[in-house]
Amino acid sequence: MRAREATKRPRVAVVGPFSGPRAAWGELLSSAVDAVRRAPVEWEFFDDRGDAELGGARAREVVADGGFAAVVGHFNSLGARGALPVYREHRLPVLLPLATAPGLLDGSGGLALRLCSDDAGQAAAVVAACREQGFEHLDVVHDGTGYGLRLAGLLREAAEPEVSVGVHAQWPATPGTAVALCGVHHGAAALLRSRTPSDPGQWVVATDDCDIPEFAELAGAAVDGVRVARLTGGPAARVVAACAALAGALGKHPERRGERLVETVRGELAWALDARGEPVNGSPDAGWEVLPVAVPPTPQGPFDVAVVGAGVVGRATAAEVAERGRSVALLDGGGDAASTVSGALVRAYEADAAERARAIRSFRLLWGSEERAAAHGFRRTGALVLFGPGGRAAATDGVSELVAAGLAAEVLDIDEVIRRWPLIEGKGLEGAVWEPGGGYAVAAVALAALTDRACRAGAHIVHGPAVRTLAADAASGVVVDGRLHARSAVLAAGCGTPELLGEHWPAGHTARTRRIQYVIFERPSGTASEPFPALVDLTTGMWARPDGLDAVLAGFPVEEWNVPPAADTGLTSAQIDLLRERVGPRLPFLTAARALTSVCGRDLYVSPAALLGPVPDLPRTVVAAGWSGSGFKSAPAAGEAAAEAVADLATRAACPERRASL
Repeated sequence: MRAREATKRPRVAVVGPFSGPRAAWGELLSSAVDAVRRAPVEWEFFDDRGDAELGGARAREVVADGGFAAVVGHFNSLGARGALPVYREHRLPVLLPLATAPGLLDGSGGLALRLCSDDAGQAAAVVAACREQGFEHLDVVHDGTGYGLRLAGLLREAAEPEVSVGVHAQWPATPGTAVALCGVHHGAAALLRSRTPSDPGQWVVATDDCDIPEFAELAGAAVDGVRVARLTGGPAARVVAACAALAGALGKHPERRGERLVETVRGELAWALDARGEPVNGSPDAGWEVLPVAVPPTPQGPFDVAVVGAGVVGRATAAEVAERGRSVALLDGGGDAASTVSGALVRAYEADAAERARAIRSFRLLWGSEERAAAHGFRRTGALVLFGPGGRAAATDGVSELVAAGLAAEVLDIDEVIRRWPLIEGKGLEGAVWEPGGGYAVAAVALAALTDRACRAGAHIVHGPAVRTLAADAASGVVVDGRLHARSAVLAAGCGTPELLGEHWPAGHTARTRRIQYVIFERPSGTASEPFPALVDLTTGMWARPDGLDAVLAGFPVEEWNVPPAADTGLTSAQIDLLRERVGPRLPFLTAARALTSVCGRDLYVSPAALLGPVPDLPRTVVAAGWSGSGFKSAPAAGEAAAEAVADLATRAACPERRASL
């Protein structure tokens, strides 16, 4: 019998605008639920059309049902303000991923958690961006809605007296000024279209409701040069984080409700929240960024680059290529990509020098940045790599590279390891590499943030079945499945890569699919407060990491090779017992620990090393595959390297003289 198989699935109410003028925002909720579809949770949707009064009515419907464990939503801050007292009265936890009104959690009694900074921070970020551009006056134009008027007032408070502010209900005609555009996205787009050619040189920033593709579509050509204030990492990742946190908490503890569930959800989040449930920020404008408005790409070919595979490396590659100004099609075959079920351990130390260099580079690009890493679902728990007798010299050399790169790391004797982490058994070990900056990412959140980054840069996402064929020609480019044309391609298709390459698979490399499985165990009573890092044991191959506040995720490599494409949703009791037996010698407390949930999937193992670079004898094609379960820590650097490789191929194709000399 599979772990918790007989447990009734908990239900979560998802409240947001699924119809009406703000339905584009509701699509974020639908996509977020799809991103965590594996979780044993029932998600039920309630449409409030983004209307405050209707939001209150939907809240009363939810509590009248009496069967929901929690709520995700509302997006409308006024609706959330009216709904929160209703939920509090019935002790129903609420996660607010995008409701940004200041003071929204007043009186919520600790049952509401907000995953975003409030609009006071947004106003501070807009004013800071205005001052960076050298402006000492800010014209604020609003659409007359409560949202627009509230933001206009907050901008005045944030700006004065350093920056003077004028508030307008129509577009200000003063040329060469800074303008803040406040309103819901369709109202703001109408205001933007009202500009005339007599408004040259204005520096315009729109507020966060405009950080959605429909705003650019509604504004048309008027959006050129406009910037937008947005939550760091984008709104989609925040919504996914809310759903993933509830999925993680209820997947492990389906019986928890009320304050106990809220505390469990806190442990699933990458952001630190204060006692009120608000994000803990280090500066007035923390949590916000001001960037150019993203203009949706026109889905037409041929594209410059087709990236085949939407796992973590594929998405990172698509973002890198698009940010270099090239048109990109990211082919997402859906299904059971290894990245979606990854434990997503992140560290810089690797025994292999090439992989270590990529991991170090990835910290420089992403994982070392506190705010950006958190926006990608990263939890900094510290990371240990345990080594046996004779491993100290290699560990010392590797740590020297990390320290030279500015990353904190040290080699610990095994006695020190056991003293710091008493849950670890040190028998057969000599020591460990300790990285306080390591940890793990919530896979669904990281994937959502990378997708946001790629789309903002202009990448076009192509959903459909997994790619089966690829034809490449030096003169005409690449054709994917006989339908999508591109000048070049990056194959980041994970387990599907060997089939796509076929006879062009690089000589000297072997590829096999391998079963990947792990179990999330409950930590014994009294140990939840003890620190527990992400860890890898080089002597046995087992790996583990914390999973929330009171659980440990542990995996062990199994000798099941050439496994079929489909991924299971969990392990049998016999498989769980075997895994418990294998990891028990290193983590003895797991031998008797209760299994809360489990995951079974597959990944591509390539020997002697991952493939990253041009494919011999296959024109215009780069391969990026075979990280053998460790793609998350290397993905930022792997994406960068793949983008550079495909750019070099394009240069060679455009320069016959250079191509002939190579």
